[in-house]
This record gives sequence, structure tokens and C-alpha cells, in this order.
Amino acid sequence: MFLLTSLPWFALAGFESNGRGARPIALSNAFVAMGNSPWSTVYNPAGLASCYGSEGSLYLSPQQFGMKELRTISAAGVIPFGGGSAGLVLGQFGFELYRETELTAGVGGTIDDGIAIGGAFNIVRISLERYGTATISSYDLGALLEIVSGLRIGFDWKNVTAAKIAGTGESLPQLLATGLCYDLSAESRATMELEKDIRFPFSLKAGLEHTFLRVLTLRVGMCNNPDKFSCGLGLRVAGFELSYAGYNHAQLGWTHQIEISFKVDQ
Repeated sequence: MFLLTSLPWFALAGFESNGRGARPIALSNAFVAMGNSPWSTVYNPAGLASCYGSEGSLYLSPQQFGMKELRTISAAGVIPFGGGSAGLVLGQFGFELYRETELTAGVGGTIDDGIAIGGAFNIVRISLERYGTATISSYDLGALLEIVSGLRIGFDWKNVTAAKIAGTGESLPQLLATGLCYDLSAESRATMELEKDIRFPFSLKAGLEHTFLRVLTLRVGMCNNPDKFSCGLGLRVAGFELSYAGYNHAQLGWTHQIEISFKVDQ
């Protein structure tokens, strides 16, 4: 009874903050200033402007906090065009009694030297057995600026129009995020982010990744509200990357996820 009555609100919270993609999750979702990823569509669409080749990813979180009912599967892709890139993310969360299906389409482009902006359109379909379905749409806006060479600042505003779930009066989460990403070297980068859900306290996130011999990448991250530690790795072989990420919640334990992706440079 507790699971069934609390799951919809837990799921919506998961939709907003647990993230997508093994790389962002291994960095505790401190990804608003990273860019150059098909998952930028959901973290900061302005980051799509730095994708210079076609990419695709398939992500799976089989049992969030050890519960198979909290299963997530998502696919993301990005295709560059003149001056920017377009991205698409499809995903599904939940099980037969409660399920969220989402589609996010975004575009990001450069408007001036070192300045990129982007936007995304989201459609979420919530299905609750015996109670029917509801479909909600929302919009996100983002920006990414290169302050100096190797140092970027990102901004993202999710659910700009404060979209509500029809018939309930409940709003989808509204989040504001800003962060920094600094390239320590060609192989290493550090990222930090401050996120604010208008309903909850600020969340501070930080992550670090380092690539060895252009093949193996190690990642670590941490955040508060909720307190969480994350880690992961990525192995690149012949244009493909197999990635793992895990994060530990202080009360709920470990969650594991895997991802396979490819990139075609242009």
C-alpha cells in the first residue's frame, strides 16, 4: 500500500533528478556545463551546440534502489547541422501499475563566439492502472558560455511554463541550475553545479573525470540534498563506449546502471 500510494510522487521526483546516462550519473548529474553529449538534450540543450558528430546511446537502470518496479530505460541521439545540433531522448520509467513514458526533443546552436543557447520540448505520458492516463508537455531553456579557454558556465531552466498534470492541479517540477566545467587538461575535467527545485533546498553537485590513453575514463561525483556519492567508468573500443555508473543513497543503498553508445565524428 505504501509503495502504490507514494510511487507516483517518487517517480516524478525520479524523473526530474535521477538523471539519464551513465556518464552524467557517475558525475552526480553535475552536467549543466559539460555539453558535447546526446544527454545534453535533458541536462542543458545548449550543450548540443558542441556535438560535432552523430551520436547515439542506450541506457538502462534495471533496479533503482534494488526495486525492479523503479526500472528506467532510455535512448538518446544527436545529429549536427549547420551551426548546431538536434537531439532526441526517449525513455520509460516504472512498471505495469505505474509508468511514465517521456519524449524530449531539443536543439542547441552557437549565436556568437563562445556563446550557445538551446531549448527543449518535453512530452510525458503518465499511466496509472485503473485510473487512466495523463499527458503533459513542458519546455526547457538553456545557455552555455565559454568564459575563457577551457572554462565554461552553463544555465538551465526546466519547465519554464510551470506545466500542470491535468485534473490534479499538481505542477511538474521546476528546476533552475547553473554550473561550471573546467578542463584541467586534455584528459581531465572538473565540474560543479548548483541546482534549485522551487519546492526544495539547493542541491550542490560536483564531479571529476579522467581519461587514460584515450580508452578508459574514470569518473566520481557527489552531491547533497539528497546526500549521494557516485562513481563510474567508460571503456572505448572502435567508436563504441561501454559505460557503468553507480550511486549510493545514504538510506536507500546502491543503484547501478549501464550504457552503450557510439559516435561518428565529422
